Amino acid sequence: MGDRQFGTSRGRGRGQSKMRMDDPSLNSSKRKREEEGGDPVLSLLSLILRIGDRLRNDERPIENEIDEVAKRTRRDVASRPDQVVQTILDCSVEVATKCGLWHADEESIVNMLLDKACEGLNQALATGDRYRARLLLRLLAGLTTANVVSMPSMFATLNHIVSTAVQVLQGALDAGTKSEAGRRLQPYTDFLVYSAVIALPWLAPELQHLESDPEGLITFSDSVQQYLDIRPNSSSQDALNPFTLAATAEDSLALGGSGGTSFLPQLWAHIKELKDNQWKLISVASYSDSFEAQLAACNPLDLPQLTVPLQPPGIAAALPLPQAAAAVLQAYPPRGTLNLQLSVDKQPVSSLMSGIDRIVVQDYVIDTIHYFDGDNNELARRLGIALPVPQSEEVEAKALAAVVQETIFSQLLRLPESEFGVLAYAKITTNLCKLSAAFAQPIGGCLKALKEGMGSTDPQVALRVADWLALHINNHDFIWSWHRWENVLELPPYHPVRHFVAVALERTMRLSFREFHTQFDPTLRRERVPEALFELLGPPPSAKPVFEGKPLRASEGDEQQEMAVAEQPVEAQAAAAQPNGTAAHPNGTPAASADAAVATATPAADATAADAPTPADSADALEPVPDIAQQLYAQVRLIQAPRNANRYDPTPHGPSLSDRLSTWLEENDVSAVIGGDLQLLKWLARCLLTIGGRSIGHLYSYLDRHEPIMNELVTNTGNQGEDLLVEEATSLWADSVQHTALIVDHLMGKRWLSAPAVLRWLFGPKAVGMRSADDAMECLKCADILYNTVARVLARTQDDREILQGVEQDLRQRQETVQAIEPDAATPDGDQPMEPAEDSPTLVAARKAVVSMEAALAEAQAHMQESLSTQNDVILQVYKGYLSILQQSSQAALATDGVSAMEEDDASNSAQDNQKAWRHRTLAALGAFLRTYYKHVASVASQIEQQLDQGVAEDVKHVVQRNLVL
Repeated sequence: MGDRQFGTSRGRGRGQSKMRMDDPSLNSSKRKREEEGGDPVLSLLSLILRIGDRLRNDERPIENEIDEVAKRTRRDVASRPDQVVQTILDCSVEVATKCGLWHADEESIVNMLLDKACEGLNQALATGDRYRARLLLRLLAGLTTANVVSMPSMFATLNHIVSTAVQVLQGALDAGTKSEAGRRLQPYTDFLVYSAVIALPWLAPELQHLESDPEGLITFSDSVQQYLDIRPNSSSQDALNPFTLAATAEDSLALGGSGGTSFLPQLWAHIKELKDNQWKLISVASYSDSFEAQLAACNPLDLPQLTVPLQPPGIAAALPLPQAAAAVLQAYPPRGTLNLQLSVDKQPVSSLMSGIDRIVVQDYVIDTIHYFDGDNNELARRLGIALPVPQSEEVEAKALAAVVQETIFSQLLRLPESEFGVLAYAKITTNLCKLSAAFAQPIGGCLKALKEGMGSTDPQVALRVADWLALHINNHDFIWSWHRWENVLELPPYHPVRHFVAVALERTMRLSFREFHTQFDPTLRRERVPEALFELLGPPPSAKPVFEGKPLRASEGDEQQEMAVAEQPVEAQAAAAQPNGTAAHPNGTPAASADAAVATATPAADATAADAPTPADSADALEPVPDIAQQLYAQVRLIQAPRNANRYDPTPHGPSLSDRLSTWLEENDVSAVIGGDLQLLKWLARCLLTIGGRSIGHLYSYLDRHEPIMNELVTNTGNQGEDLLVEEATSLWADSVQHTALIVDHLMGKRWLSAPAVLRWLFGPKAVGMRSADDAMECLKCADILYNTVARVLARTQDDREILQGVEQDLRQRQETVQAIEPDAATPDGDQPMEPAEDSPTLVAARKAVVSMEAALAEAQAHMQESLSTQNDVILQVYKGYLSILQQSSQAALATDGVSAMEEDDASNSAQDNQKAWRHRTLAALGAFLRTYYKHVASVASQIEQQLDQGVAEDVKHVVQRNLVL
């Protein structure tokens, strides 16, 4: 498809508009002006892409378009041969069946094209460029159909690729076990065979006219079958199926295998069906029929010998097995396949399009998304109305739209990771729906199938779908048929489908306001979200009133009074916090009574101490607030940031907010009065989290202002302080998944919380979502915190790696500078060495720079090693945490096995079902974690395997082994 900038004008300023290369006006006078003074390469690219293109309203015969391209090529190839040939190759996605006419009278052009194509194919195979290698093979197959490349030579090339895959895999099988060979090399060999087999549909137009199969096809078929026979069908590849937790293997296979174990056999089965159908298919366009007489008179050319690497490019053979397997899987990921069994007008899509036609269309979609990512409008138009699929009564527009949407969802749910983020795929589906109404119905069918399959997938796959759905709804005025999903309320609280709907609704609420969805919508003639569904979200998010007397949102009068007090000295501010303006005693006890101090810090409109709930009245009773903590709360609220001298002076005058609070803390010896630094950290954190509860931005601002004090307290209190801080951060906004996750993530960014501290809380007794599946919001909160924590650690490792690479590059440059400056010690004649002269100042400075950079390199290497060690420790801590809670669950289950059948009742049965659902979900979450971070898990795979030999339950061992050896 070429570079994305081709075909559009990138100028987006005022008075400029986006120029489309398919504009019909380019076919007339504008084209002549373009030929005279425009870029000839861009003009040629425009003409090639317009051949058979439905994006424009040009009714000229395709033969005339091909003639025009041939004339332009003859004219430009004399002056720019390399650019012309490269342009044709860059268009290889759509040009595969449009290049035959050149061979009729310009053999030199075709020779250059073949040489360049084979050179590019060798280079793509050597560098691991999967897309370009496969598409160049498709181009060569199309040229074979046009009698440019000889059929025996083409099949010899394809057979050489498959034979190399057989040789590589067979050698690995002879040298080691079948499992090791599959993990280390199978993704690479699968890619080679897939690239060769998928080129056959572009040979089909030529194979239709043959009375019998050519010898090359028979040899090629034997090679493919030989590869399939020795190919390991590793059970670990099941982990790459989004629906691997299905009750039966048939259910899992029906929903798709993500291009894992089952895809190649399915592809080869569809090729056999194509052969039985006399090589007739409707998804590959052919434009050479009108020139059949001219092309038949030409002599086809032979392809040069290809060089196929015997090892995956860029991956050292000496790497340990886990790291090598992860690297190969990252370089050659699965294709991604879903079979959502969509229907069009009550007819299955499978009955409207053959299996090989669907695979070819899927390849069109995948290639278009890859090459046009970033150009949203052009990508949508290419997918919506310009796929190179000939118009036919057999291929209805609705069926084609269904295959396109199904392919997009298959790429969204591709495991272990998708090529692009959820937002990219949400933009594609949104733009397609805006382009044509035919794409709306398949989305509903895809969501229905995915929703019904939630019981067969893991929480991370469900979260991808929920994130996509929230973004899609946001782009369509938050209109969605939520009322059709009200029946999930009848399901048990732990049911996966109920969890999915709850998560999707929560993600949607993040993009809007809860009140907005409860209002009556005149277009829908009902509220956007039924009131009953809000039961899934729990109570409206609100901060826990730690300091009962002060509301989170201060009134306007309170704020004005606080601003006036803030302009006074620190002593006056402290006095203002006490009743009647009295000063505080040095030990922190107010001069007046404690009751009066509390009354001053809390408005009279709030509940009194007598009305506050007690532990006897409620399990959620608030902890009593010490008087000194109330004073601290008042001080944090009253002390404002220093003001600027005037509006034009960016520098504030006077002590900072943190300095003012530090002064007050030292003068009143608050740490000693409140019970030490740990208690001071506890109550200061509560103050900051409570006062900043107006919004996340407000909270970030308060935390930033008091960063020096918090840094000192966290350092002094160590692990105890971190454990306390994470408990406070997760309890204040316990009703809000988003607030809790953001607060914990921000505290980690401040280095006040470490990853081990967060993980200790997650796998401890207070993280309800890790030990029960009854509350979907608690489960989602724990999952968000877990993945945010690991992402923080991995991001720091990546930052240190980039810093190290930058230091190494700077050191090399400075060493080269020294070598360039240093004089040669030998004489010009080479007889006697010259007496060393005094070093110049420039050379001395350069050497000092090298010494300084060497020290920086040692420091960067030490930081990198520390980051890698921390990363491995975090991965192991998460793994051991899952093992711990699963082991405790097993012990609890054994303790209840002694209950006789007579003693069981409905409550106990419900509890057992709940426990089974939680264990099923937790096992799936453990497998999803190992699969998501497979590249980092590979570094500690040996330690994980050692843990499996220490009395781990069989179901846990099965999940770990399946996801550890992808």
